[in-house]
Amino acid sequence: MRVAFLPLDDRPVTRGAFLELAGAAGIEVATPPRSMLGVRRQPADVEALWGWVEGDGADADLLIASAELLIYGGLVPSRIGNESLDRCLRLAARFGDARRRAPHRRVLVSASNLRLPSTADAAEEPEYWREHGPEIFAYSYHTDRFAETGAAASRERAASARAALPRTVLGDVLARRTRNLTVLLSLVAHASRGEVDGLLIGQDDAAEYGLTRRDLRAVEAAIVDQGATPRAWVTYGTDELAVRLLARAYLTAQGQTPSVRVVYAYPDHRGAIPRYEGQSLDRTLSSHIETVGARRVEREEALTLFVHNFPGAQQEAPFQEPYDPKVLGPFLSTVGTAAARDHPFAVADVRFSNGADRMFVEQLLKIPRAAAMRAYGGWNTASNAIGMALAQALLPSGPGSEAFTLTRFLDDWAYQADVRQRLRADVVPRYPGATPEHLGPALHACAAAARRWFEAEYVPTLAECFGRRIAITAIGFPWERLFEIEVAVA
Repeated sequence: MRVAFLPLDDRPVTRGAFLELAGAAGIEVATPPRSMLGVRRQPADVEALWGWVEGDGADADLLIASAELLIYGGLVPSRIGNESLDRCLRLAARFGDARRRAPHRRVLVSASNLRLPSTADAAEEPEYWREHGPEIFAYSYHTDRFAETGAAASRERAASARAALPRTVLGDVLARRTRNLTVLLSLVAHASRGEVDGLLIGQDDAAEYGLTRRDLRAVEAAIVDQGATPRAWVTYGTDELAVRLLARAYLTAQGQTPSVRVVYAYPDHRGAIPRYEGQSLDRTLSSHIETVGARRVEREEALTLFVHNFPGAQQEAPFQEPYDPKVLGPFLSTVGTAAARDHPFAVADVRFSNGADRMFVEQLLKIPRAAAMRAYGGWNTASNAIGMALAQALLPSGPGSEAFTLTRFLDDWAYQADVRQRLRADVVPRYPGATPEHLGPALHACAAAARRWFEAEYVPTLAECFGRRIAITAIGFPWERLFEIEVAVA
C-alpha cells in the first residue's frame, strides 16, 4: 500500500507522527516537503498542494488528506482566514475530482468542526478572541444549553453575553461557523455519492453544550439523511485524525476487524466528560474504536486498551498534585498481568489533559515487561491521546515502533507534565523579549535545558524499563513556542 499524505499542518503530532507510524508499519508514504505546508497562522499555498496531489501523489493507492490544509491552507488558517464560501466549496469538490482522475486511488479525508475555545487567547483565533473569548464561549454554551434544556439561567446568561459582544464580533463568529458547517456538509454530500471513500470529522476545544455541539448535530443528521453512514463519521479529536485513518486503511486492506477491550482505572467514572470535549469518555472510546476499523468487545479481545481515566473532574496536568500510588494498585496489577502473559496491550493516560499523570507513569514503568506495551499516549486532549495510542497499537510494529513510544513518553510525561513548566518559570524569564508563546531569544536555551533535563531525569528511567540505550537525536520547538516540542530518539 502506497499512501499519498497531506497533513493538517507541519507540527510533529500531525505530520511527523503519521510518517513515523507508517514507516514502522512498512507503509510507503509520499508527502509534500514540510516547507510547502505553511507555518502556524501563515497558510500554505493551496493550489501548489493540489498540484502535488495530481503530480507526485497521483500514483498512490490511497490519498489521506486534511480538508483544512487543502481548503484553507492549514488548521489555524481555517479559523482565521477570509476565504469566500464559494472558493471553499470549489476546493472541497476537488476531492471528488481527485477520485475521478485516479480511479485506482481511494480517498480518505479528515476534517474538523470549527472549535470554540473559552480562553482570552488569540494565538490561533481571530484577534478579537483576546478581548472577547470568554464572552463568545458563554454565548455559545448557554445559547445551546437553553435550546436543549430550557434552563432559564442559560437564557439569561446567553442574553447578557450577547449584549456584551460587539455586533461585528458576534457576526464574524457566526459567519465563520456557517462557512465551516456548509463546507462540512458539502464533504458529507461528496461521501454520500461515493466521491470520497472515507470522511472522518473531528472536534476539539468544545464542551457539553455550545455552537460546536449544534453544528455536530447538523452534520450527524446529514450523514444519516444522505445515507453516508458507511463512509462518513463524526468523532472527537483533530490532531490525530490522520493516523486513525491510516490504521483504518491498513486494517481494511488486510481484511481485519480486530477486537478491542477497554479496561478503566476508575470504571465507575467512565461516563464523565473530559475537558475540551462534549460527550462521555466511554462514548468517545467506542467512537474511536469503531472509526479506526476495530470493534469493541468485553471478552476474547485481540488488544486490551488500558485507560487511566479521572476519578473526578479532569484537571490540567501542569497543576497535578502528588497522591498515594496505592490507589493505582489494582489497575497496575491488571496491566502487569497482560504484560506477563505477553497479551497485546496499549495505555491511554487521560487522567489529566495536556500531559501525563506523573505518578502513574512512574509506577507503570516499574512493571516487569512494561516495555511490551504496543503504545502509550498521554498528550493534549483525551481524544488526541486515545486516538494515537489506538492507531499505533493496531498498526504493525516495526523497528521504529518502540522509538515512537519512547518519544511519546518524553513528550507527554517528561515535557508536557514537567519540563514545559520549568522552562516557563526558570528559562524564558531570563531572556528579555521572550515569552512562552514566542520564544525568540530564549529558543536555543530552552532546547538545551530541555535536553539536559530529559537526559538527566527521564532517559535513565526509560532506558531501564525498555532495556536499551536511548539517545536524543533532535530537539526543538517547531512553532517557536512552549506548547509543543519536537523530540527524536535512537
